[in-house]
Amino acid sequence: MAERALVLGSGGHAGGAWQVGVLAGLAAAGVDLARADTVIGTSAGAVVGARLAAGEHPEELHRRQSEAEAAGPEARITPGAALGFLRAQLGRRTPEAVARRLGRMALGARTASGEGVLEAMAALLPVREWPEALRVTAVDAHTGALEAFHSGSGADLLRAVAASCAMPGLWPPVALRGRWWIDGGVRSTTNADLALGHRRVVVLAPLPRAFGPGPRAERLAARLRAEGAEVALLVPDAAARRAFGRNPLDASRRAACARAGRAQAAAHARAVAGVWHG
Repeated sequence: MAERALVLGSGGHAGGAWQVGVLAGLAAAGVDLARADTVIGTSAGAVVGARLAAGEHPEELHRRQSEAEAAGPEARITPGAALGFLRAQLGRRTPEAVARRLGRMALGARTASGEGVLEAMAALLPVREWPEALRVTAVDAHTGALEAFHSGSGADLLRAVAASCAMPGLWPPVALRGRWWIDGGVRSTTNADLALGHRRVVVLAPLPRAFGPGPRAERLAARLRAEGAEVALLVPDAAARRAFGRNPLDASRRAACARAGRAQAAAHARAVAGVWHG
């Protein structure tokens, strides 16, 4: 059984900044989650995870949230996209069925150009070599199957992270290894079950509720515990939820969300240390 896994979930600009704040706050308290054997990133968590696994210190990540660093592809959830998400759930009982419906919606939607999204992602992700520990989730737009890309999967890192962030109806699917891929969060906002086989797991879940029939963060954490892992699951507290606002894709909220995450980390540092260090 492997030792430590860090799971970073989806949540847009707000959720990514909150995770950065939590990571920085925990590091300041002596809990260095960057020392994970495996880092599993979904959507915003894929961006944070790639930078963390590549060696960027949590404090540096936190500092950049308050600067005018490129924020990545800007988007807003339109009424049409929201309706498409609701329709995708009707009569579907599995995450894969919902993902296939969303994949069709994504492939037929008029969104920003794929190259434009890749250019914006390149500014947000100054990492090009795959960190050995990193796993990046995305969903096949045609089959609805989940994939966890890694250094040995023959996938370009930038495209893999862009695929993990490709929310249907907002950003275009990303071509990779001869397939089209969409946001890994349409299957699960954390995909924490990919950490099965690790003894110690910390899950940061900006959006703990699953989309449609997908498994919630709490359910996946319970499954990990049932398999013998020690698990710490952190979700935004009331102050962090206020910082998120109504649109987690609003990049202007990053600094406030990072501060809220850092403040929240202080209250959980001892419990997380107990899981991480034993």
